[in-house]
Amino acid sequence: MPTELARAVLLRTWLLVPELPLRILPMQRTQKALLAALLIAATVALGYALAGIPNVELMTITVFISGYLLGARFGAIVGAASIAVYSVFNPLGAALPPLFVAQVVAFAVIGIAGGALGGVIARLPRMGAIIVAGVTGLAVTSLYDVLTNIGAFYSITGEDAPTNLLKFIIGGVVFVVMHLVWNTALFAVALKPTLNVLARYRRELA
Repeated sequence: MPTELARAVLLRTWLLVPELPLRILPMQRTQKALLAALLIAATVALGYALAGIPNVELMTITVFISGYLLGARFGAIVGAASIAVYSVFNPLGAALPPLFVAQVVAFAVIGIAGGALGGVIARLPRMGAIIVAGVTGLAVTSLYDVLTNIGAFYSITGEDAPTNLLKFIIGGVVFVVMHLVWNTALFAVALKPTLNVLARYRRELA
């Protein structure tokens, strides 16, 4: 029904302005943009909902799924925009520029990874998908933790000594390990079933 309504609005617009070619009003792009906005809102809401539980979050997998559903480009947009909103309006205070940039870059890459790898994971048999999804969760979470630890280090200390950076990362290793274990398990258990449910909608948006 929403698609039919959107098509009717598009046709009405073209009838009113016939010199406006239909090709410059691509419905799929509009649908993707609207869905991307909804996914950004959902990702931010999930981030705030679990903000009180250290290193337990659903933002990473939601952004990855967004990339699978909408493609790598929109996945990067969802990732970058959602973490930017979450970081700027964080109740604990907005992130300083080095940390903010690290967060945005990491989440954009996660969205791109969803677009590149989501389809592969969805087509794998169950056990293969569990393994590949778990490794993928571990990889993208490691990327996020490394980049954000570097960003946090420069935000807090302003130093550029590699030795001090290594000590800084080691000092937070317990929290990093918790984050890695959570997302590895979450990706392994929940990713393929979710991708399979969304496969039909992905084909419609392709």
